[in-house]
Amino acid sequence: MNVIKLDDFRSHTKPLGTIVRVGDFNQQFAHYQSLNQLTGKRAVIDAYNVKRQTDLLNELRAVGFELILDTKAAELACPFKWNGQPRKVEWLPCEPERYLQPSDFNEYMARQIAELAVKNRFHVVLAPSRYVSNASALKTLEQDHEFMVLLRKALDQAGGQNITIASSFIGRLTLLGEEDVTNRMVSLHRDAPAVSLWLRLSGMKRDPVARRVQTTARRLQLLREAGLPVVLDYAAGLEPLSLAALGVTSGLSFGALANDQFSDATWVKPSKSIENSVGDSGRQQYARAPGLGRNLSHAELQLLAEAPKGKRLLFDPANTGVETFDEFKGKAKETALRESVEAISGLSQVPNARRPDHVKTTHLDQCARKARQLSRLVLDEFRAEALKVKSPESLQKRLADYASSLEKTGLALENIVNDSSIRLNGSVALPHLGNVTKGNEIGELQ
Repeated sequence: MNVIKLDDFRSHTKPLGTIVRVGDFNQQFAHYQSLNQLTGKRAVIDAYNVKRQTDLLNELRAVGFELILDTKAAELACPFKWNGQPRKVEWLPCEPERYLQPSDFNEYMARQIAELAVKNRFHVVLAPSRYVSNASALKTLEQDHEFMVLLRKALDQAGGQNITIASSFIGRLTLLGEEDVTNRMVSLHRDAPAVSLWLRLSGMKRDPVARRVQTTARRLQLLREAGLPVVLDYAAGLEPLSLAALGVTSGLSFGALANDQFSDATWVKPSKSIENSVGDSGRQQYARAPGLGRNLSHAELQLLAEAPKGKRLLFDPANTGVETFDEFKGKAKETALRESVEAISGLSQVPNARRPDHVKTTHLDQCARKARQLSRLVLDEFRAEALKVKSPESLQKRLADYASSLEKTGLALENIVNDSSIRLNGSVALPHLGNVTKGNEIGELQ
């Protein structure tokens, strides 16, 4: 039984980090910044976009953003992920003809990454790592640690002494339930040249499930022994927010309706074509309804909006300013990003001990209420057929089940806080490394 002191968790209000992945949406990202929707002032830039997004980088740097370089080495080292955008990373002298081998993670690779980071004045480099499989977990963790040492040396030699390294773990959530894996992670990170530990976990979802939240909280709490801030990467939604409320993570990283949930399905085997295609994109398109906390397909959202009283209930125009489905489609990314950022910002201002109750009452209960109301709308079966929504009844049931799951998660948060075997002591604060210049909103920098 692990009994952890509750004193720190009760008596402090520790800030939570908000990190937004820019991805390929640099113009939209600049728009979000102009609307002051990115109050956490941290951004992840992919290594194949550095030159293309130079203007954005300069603007973000000027207003005090912490800039984090994702080398995309993990994708380049995956047999099923390397032959795409990652091939264009700017630290490689030319596009590779095969996926990276363990031997490629050497001093030369470290120097190339260091030079890119120094040249473009990044504050943090997300450490090159590889997908951690069950079969070779310990060996991969040890090799990744060895490369972090090489990268630290290369950064120092290239003039990047002030550039820090964030360690990265990419694998299944279940691996953190293996004692030998977590013990090795803790021991390696006690002397690692890293200032934080980022976790990209397959099996953690946007939509919360009570048992999974409880299990994940137990597993993440063990990693606190490493003494580093823990960041949940590819993590937006009510489940990561619930974990943040429990103090087992120092921050959340995600994109705008992209890179906000991680699955290793295409990391362990080739991807399959998607058959449920609609529209010109060839893929079913999804968006997050305001105040609902979960994604639905565009067709399902349109069907709900066209039901009697559906538009008002679904879009909440008095608070969102969205009046129609077409207007919502144009603002879907902006809406999802704003809600995610505001949720973390709001939680960050609540004292540690009150955060579970805050998430329960402000987010879980309210989203459950809306889901139940939406599940009771009268849906037009003929319109559903035209929109290619296979079963309106199934949609209504999913919404009702989702509401029930949120309510159970709220109760689970209460139980976790009262469970003496998981007594929580809060996360380690994630330092903000952006340059504070005169005129910046210093209060926004964590």
